[in-house]
Amino acid sequence: MEQSRKKFLKHFLIGATSVPLIIEACKKTDLASSSSTSSSGSSSSGSCIVTAEEVEGPYPYVGGEITNPLQRSDVTAGQTGVPLTLNFIVVNTNSSCAVVSGARVDIWHCNKDGYYSGYGNQTGGSLGTQSYVGQTWLRGYQLTDTSGKVQFITIYPGWYQGRATHIHIEVFVNNALKKTNQITFVESISDVVHVSSLYAAHGINSMRTASDGIFNNSTTDLANETVALTGSVAAGYAGSYTLGLAL
Repeated sequence: MEQSRKKFLKHFLIGATSVPLIIEACKKTDLASSSSTSSSGSSSSGSCIVTAEEVEGPYPYVGGEITNPLQRSDVTAGQTGVPLTLNFIVVNTNSSCAVVSGARVDIWHCNKDGYYSGYGNQTGGSLGTQSYVGQTWLRGYQLTDTSGKVQFITIYPGWYQGRATHIHIEVFVNNALKKTNQITFVESISDVVHVSSLYAAHGINSMRTASDGIFNNSTTDLANETVALTGSVAAGYAGSYTLGLAL
C-alpha cells in the first residue's frame, strides 16, 4: 500500500542508450557490501531488500533523464563545494542480490546555493531567483561495471526551501526505468557542511528529514535512504549505497 502511495505521488515525472543486462553470481564480498547496515543503503543486516520508490522530483535532465548524454564520473563541472564521493552498487533482489552490470545510474542535485543546472526562474536558494538554462553541472550517469558498481565524484549538495538535503537517482536496465529514488545524509553532517565557508551564506537547512514531504512517509525507508558518510569538511566525504532492484 505504501509503495502505491509513493507511485501516486510521482506527479513530477517528466521523462538511454540501450545497455545490456548481465546478472552475475553474487560473491561473498558483494553480499557483505550490500547487507552491512541499514544506513549504508537499501539493505539491512542479513537482508536483501528492494530499494524504496520515491518521486522523481524537480529538475531532471531537460527532455527526460534517459536522454541525458553526460556519461561521466566527475559531475562537478566547475561547481565549488565540499567534495563528495558516492559509490553505488546495483543488485537484483530476485536473485539473492546478485550484482547487475550494465545498468545505467543517473544522479542530479542542487549546488551549494540550492539551484539546479538546466532550468530558469528557480527560487528557494540563497541567491534569490536564478536561471541556469543551458548548464549541466551536478548531473550525469554511469554504467555499472562487472561488480555492479559505479562511482560519482561531486560536491555535498546545498538545499532549497521546502526540502531536506537530498540527491536524486534513477536506474535504467536495458533502456527501461527500473528505480526512482532519493537519498539523504545524517543531519549532523549536513549541518556542519552548511555552516562551512562555501555554504555559510545559506546556513543550516531548517527542513529536517523527519518533516520532509518525500522522506517522512516511512521511517524504515528513510533509514535505508540515509547514506552513512566518512570524512570531514576539510578532507571531503565518501559513502556507499546499494540499489536493490526486483528484476
